[in-house]
Amino acid sequence: MAPTLLSIPVELRELIYAELFSTYTVRHGFGSTSSNRASILQTCRQIHHEAWRHLPLNLSLQFQGTETMLSTLLSVDQAVVTRIRHIRVTAFPFPLYKDNRPDYYTTYYFSSALSLLPGLHLARLEVEDCFHGFGLGDGWRDVVTYLDFETLLRCDAWRELVYVTPCTDFLASGYDHRRKRSAQPQGWDALLKERDGLKSGAEVQMFITPERSSSSSVSDADASASASASSKPQPQPWSAKPGNEVIENWRIAGPEQDLKGAVTIVARRGKQATFVQTGFTEGKSWAELKDQEGGFSREGFTPYHNDMADAVGWVYGGWGRRMQLAIRALGHGF
Repeated sequence: MAPTLLSIPVELRELIYAELFSTYTVRHGFGSTSSNRASILQTCRQIHHEAWRHLPLNLSLQFQGTETMLSTLLSVDQAVVTRIRHIRVTAFPFPLYKDNRPDYYTTYYFSSALSLLPGLHLARLEVEDCFHGFGLGDGWRDVVTYLDFETLLRCDAWRELVYVTPCTDFLASGYDHRRKRSAQPQGWDALLKERDGLKSGAEVQMFITPERSSSSSVSDADASASASASSKPQPQPWSAKPGNEVIENWRIAGPEQDLKGAVTIVARRGKQATFVQTGFTEGKSWAELKDQEGGFSREGFTPYHNDMADAVGWVYGGWGRRMQLAIRALGHGF
């Protein structure tokens, strides 16, 4: 008789459950469904009892935005939240109101959303930059992306943080009248080593996937089109100075300063670092928190970089910028 799943040792079954669920990505807020690899939980009581605890530990959760993440994770038991290990999300500031909110309201960095999920203990957090790549044209977004990553670097919810932005503007642009930026990744690397220890293994690295030269000839383009996939630009280490400082003194620019392309920032905590998000359980859904009288607000949360500028110029552009983000962040099922 051919062996069945229940006829093999439980230790092997648990390896199978972990491997199965590690290939499973659950997407929220994209208007599509995922294949149901969790259907194994419905086969019988014994398999459900053995396998269910491996699901949150091994699957990947992908959220369309911050609000989708909060809506989903604040609706489940905290015991489930503490077992989640892999999240990918586009990091919009929050809260955002698309309708019936013409008055100014405070918004906070994505990192503050993690403090609403105490016990979050991620092996890997992948974050996509929400401020570039969809038509915003003014320079305020560059510094906001820079500080968005820096605030994440200070939180405790992750062991490995991967931040992806489609361009180098967050650091290489000339806009930074408040002079908030410094040379990277060495500044962030020093910040993380200060937290975890110089010899802890903590590190921050930046990689760029260079764009193909716009000066390539047509024949070059034809040749590249016929080349194999291995000839595509590959990520390479990247470092740069703030663009506003380079404008003031071009001599400080390194050879990589003018490279253009998508940037991936990778941060890893030290070997002995504690990576568990602290905070207090709200005991309410995100809809309840967001729709309370006066809207959602928290003392101690840091408003995102341009929040006060939006408030001062609410009728002259602040409201419009906020609506651009809200429409993009809440455009899927909200």
